[in-house]
Amino acid sequence: MPNEHIVRSYDEELRRLRDMVARMGGLAERQVAESTRALVRRDTDLATEVVGRDAQIDALEREVEAYCVRLLALRQPMAADLRVIIAAMKASNDLERIGDYASNAAKREIGRAHV
Repeated sequence: MPNEHIVRSYDEELRRLRDMVARMGGLAERQVAESTRALVRRDTDLATEVVGRDAQIDALEREVEAYCVRLLALRQPMAADLRVIIAAMKASNDLERIGDYASNAAKREIGRAHV
């Protein structure tokens, strides 16, 4: 199989990285959907939940970044693997920002309720 490495643990590490980014994407998607729902329905309780979950995405971004740095340092990836790792770092940063935007929108609903 041309896409597999001689060291099976390296394939598992790359798979874990992809899973982490996918999980982060799912969380960001949920944040946007629920933030929008909170704004439309004027649901301050849901907005508060969205704001509270922002830390989860932030923590996952830090975990992805640390994992990528570890892979770069220990595996010294070449070509396609290097691109995957760099793309994962960039995607996690973008997903974290999306989570921040959703949280900020939810904060607006909370602020609107207190006016």
